[in-house]
Amino acid sequence: MQAELDIKLPAPSVTPAEVEQLVEFLTGKGWLTARQIFEALGIDDRRLRAIAEHSDGRILSGPGCPGYRYFDRDALPHAEHAIACIESQAKKMLLRAVAYRTRYHRYARP
Repeated sequence: MQAELDIKLPAPSVTPAEVEQLVEFLTGKGWLTARQIFEALGIDDRRLRAIAEHSDGRILSGPGCPGYRYFDRDALPHAEHAIACIESQAKKMLLRAVAYRTRYHRYARP
């Protein structure tokens, strides 16, 4: 019998230099997949998502996006869709949190 371990790794810490490196790499290239970025820069999926998250909106990605790209004027047609997808996902997560909170309080009351 094999024991299952539920190991949660902390999110990678991201440096400003990593953000700048990826921004410079993506500039002028359009959409690149995580695989293309990994092959060029050696940045794995998890770290790539963290860097995009810490890019202050300069790196566009998210549900429905074909990969990652520098968010410049040329990205505007894709940005609205990405923003709408992320907002929709956030609303669903908030509704889920409210349902959990409601259930928690139902059981936590003495």
